[in-house]
Amino acid sequence: MRRSFLGFIAVAALFAAGCNDHSLSLDITPNPLVIGLTDSQATVHAHAVARGFGTVPISTVQFAVFNSADSELASQTQAVDRNIPATPFGFVIDKDFSFPMNGALVALSGTKYIMIKVLDPRGGVLAQRRLDIVVHVLKGLPLPTVLQPPQPSPSH
Repeated sequence: MRRSFLGFIAVAALFAAGCNDHSLSLDITPNPLVIGLTDSQATVHAHAVARGFGTVPISTVQFAVFNSADSELASQTQAVDRNIPATPFGFVIDKDFSFPMNGALVALSGTKYIMIKVLDPRGGVLAQRRLDIVVHVLKGLPLPTVLQPPQPSPSH
C-alpha cells in the first residue's frame, strides 16, 4: 500500500511539473492595416489563445516600428503584468485596440510594419506578430463626382 501511494505521489509530481506547459498564439486583424494620409487613428483586433495547463505569465508587450529596409525606427514597451489561464482547448482573449496614427507621418517616415511581441517575466518571447501597414493616399478623401462610380437612378 505504501509503495503504491509513493508511486501515485511521484506520478502526481511529474504531472504537476508538466502543468506549466503552455503556449500563447497571437493574431492581429486587419493585416495589412490600411490607413489614409488624413487618418489620425487606427483600430486593430487582437485575438490571443493560451493553450496548455497552468497560467501564461505576461510581463510586457513590445511594439517596434520598422521601415522597408527592416531598420527599427522606434520601439515602445508597455507593462502588462498579468497571468492568463491556459486550457487544453485554449483560453481565448479578443480585444480591439484604437491608437493614434498619423497617416501622413507614416508615409513620410517610410514605416512598413510594426512587430508586436508578448514577453514573459524573463524577457522571453511568448508570441509575436508582424502587422504590415499600407498607406492608401485616397482612403478617406472625398472624391470629385467624375471619379466616383455611377449611382443607380432612383426608380419611381
